[in-house]
Amino acid sequence: MNYEEFKKYVKSEKIDKNIFLLYGEEVFLKSHGKKELLSRISPDGMEEFNVFAYDGRKYDLTSVKEAIEALPVFSDTKLLLFSNTGVFQTTGKDAATKEYRTFWEDIIDEIPQEVYIVFDEEKIDKRSSLYKKLLKKESVVEFSYLSEEKMISWTAGLFKTMGKIISPHDAKYLIEITQDGMTSVKREAEKIAAYTQGKTSVTRQDINDVTVPVVENRVFDMVDALLSKNAAGALKMLNDLLILKEDETRILGAISSNADKLLTVKLMSDDRADKTVIASKTKIAPFIVSKYITLSSKYKADDLKNLLSRCVEMDRMFKLSRGDKAVILQTFIADFSQSL
Repeated sequence: MNYEEFKKYVKSEKIDKNIFLLYGEEVFLKSHGKKELLSRISPDGMEEFNVFAYDGRKYDLTSVKEAIEALPVFSDTKLLLFSNTGVFQTTGKDAATKEYRTFWEDIIDEIPQEVYIVFDEEKIDKRSSLYKKLLKKESVVEFSYLSEEKMISWTAGLFKTMGKIISPHDAKYLIEITQDGMTSVKREAEKIAAYTQGKTSVTRQDINDVTVPVVENRVFDMVDALLSKNAAGALKMLNDLLILKEDETRILGAISSNADKLLTVKLMSDDRADKTVIASKTKIAPFIVSKYITLSSKYKADDLKNLLSRCVEMDRMFKLSRGDKAVILQTFIADFSQSL
């Protein structure tokens, strides 16, 4: 299920499922969806005996099994909530151990109907057998980022609830410089609304006065300056980041990541892939993919490949050199801008 389907399901007359997996990058929607679900399935009494919450990868499996098997106390239902268990991952540091994954794979088909289980996960692996089991049960809900159009509309609506008017163009700008979805936009919108007390319209200048762009967005502009041979502009952006105490290794990683995404977007755009396909392939949020398409069209694939190659060299220098990483970055930017 996607969010729209889930909303309709939660508002339906009967909740006929008792196991749910909630996941997805749009945490604002996931939090809201989880709240709506719990309002429908939470036990109607004796919560201390009928509601159990588990956070993280390590919890007592014996107590979980007992909670599942024991009858509800003065209630028709029981609720078990799990957050970031890692049982839907098969590899990586965040994956649960085989013992935990096997436990759920063995018991998931035997959960009594009066017991509700909700998994709230940050990361999942769609190849995992447990995920596939819940997918067959139609118990998986994905909270994806909104499209660019829906995000702009939602942002304008959010400002309207605060008595403010923002143009679609400026709403798009705010979305792009925050980059992290609805939670970040809501936080910044509340700050902007407080800053513009006494005014109805929100301007681009109001946004710039209040909102500090995320590092990734600043680096995106730096890459543009690099590729356009604007060494002075790129160096100023770098120095601004250094003044804010941003880590040099993180800055280099962001340069490399942006260059990689731009190259992939360019190649896909040249093959006439649409924005939805590009966003899915590159893991770029749908509401900012258009700016990657626009920027990638300005440069040659070879220039982007060259920047990626230089980033690999820089990473090697960072690991081998005992010199000042800030100076190494500054030299890299100056040299690269002149070498194109």
